[in-house]
Amino acid sequence: MSALNSFFEVVFTFFQEMFTYALIAIFLENTIFSRALGTSTALYVIRKKFNIFLFGGVMTLIMAAASVLTYLAYPFLKGLSFSYYIVPPVFVAIIGVVYVGALLLTRSLVHKRREEILQLIHVSAFNCAVLGALLLATGIPFAGFGVYLGFGVGSAIGFTFAAYLISIASDRLNSEDIPPAFRGFPITLIYIGIISLALYGLIGHTLPF
Repeated sequence: MSALNSFFEVVFTFFQEMFTYALIAIFLENTIFSRALGTSTALYVIRKKFNIFLFGGVMTLIMAAASVLTYLAYPFLKGLSFSYYIVPPVFVAIIGVVYVGALLLTRSLVHKRREEILQLIHVSAFNCAVLGALLLATGIPFAGFGVYLGFGVGSAIGFTFAAYLISIASDRLNSEDIPPAFRGFPITLIYIGIISLALYGLIGHTLPF
């Protein structure tokens, strides 16, 4: 009975850590609104009229797989004297492995909307938000498997959330109501900055004075 209780306690702790750090990644460490990582990718997805939620699903799977591999690889890297230099290239290699695996699985298993999903895999894997999320996860002290997985999945969900907020305002930001000098990319960056400040204030921070 005690073994069963221990098992349930481990499972509960795992899901608690995963859920907690997923929320942190979505709101506190949002890759676009808090870190400005992957903004160009989000704007590209919106401009090309890709399905935001399909893109989010693909990115979530890629981030989850990359987070698992990072969790397995990082203990061997952090003890090295030159880990500061070797970690980023190794993480890029991990993303590359996940990218190739995703392409092979999609080509062999997916038939419906295959070409669209393949395009989304290219965009999802190769953007700085993925690498940035992996590097941020390694900075969490005593992070376990649930932390890595939760932070990775949360980062992808947070990225999708941010891209959706940008997409719903895209038409208005490119309308005739916006002065030509600000229309499009400039006003979009201002819009992202305003949302970032709003989330920063909503989450709550101590004033510097």
